[in-house]
Amino acid sequence: MKARINSDDFVAVATIGRPFGLNGACTLYVVGETLLNSDLPMRLWVGGAEGEAKEITLLGISGQGNNLRCVFDGVNDRDEADLLKNSLLYLEKERLPKLDDGEYYFKDLLGLSVESETGEILGTVKEVFNYPTTDAFDVRMANGRTVTVPFKKEFLKKVSIGEKKIVVDGAAISELFF
Repeated sequence: MKARINSDDFVAVATIGRPFGLNGACTLYVVGETLLNSDLPMRLWVGGAEGEAKEITLLGISGQGNNLRCVFDGVNDRDEADLLKNSLLYLEKERLPKLDDGEYYFKDLLGLSVESETGEILGTVKEVFNYPTTDAFDVRMANGRTVTVPFKKEFLKKVSIGEKKIVVDGAAISELFF
């Protein structure tokens, strides 16, 4: 089965890396914890950004941290695994787990206004990253520059999806500029 991937209905949950071994396993770079906390096997979609994708079943994930490997149904050798390299894995948004209060998905942060504690609008969230040591987000500042802000308490004061804004310590953000 095939589907047309769009950001209104799907969310990327991982990127498939290079083949691992000879039996069809791949390295896996997850975004957030959705896949790691899901029951397997799991039906997903594999494809490029904003394009056509095909259905695929994730059978298993092993390893930890940034050293994850995965196995898909029907991918039985290194050559087949190599065809998936650099593809994205998608999940339908309605299948995402419900979150507790104060939790949010990366996709919910995109486009939020970034403001100082005094209410000064500093910019807009353009991209969110899941780095090995911390999560971070890019803010396109009002002056046109982009600054990467770590998800750390010394920078973040409040995230309000309902108000469509992130409140940050303006002084701490200014220290991120070189």
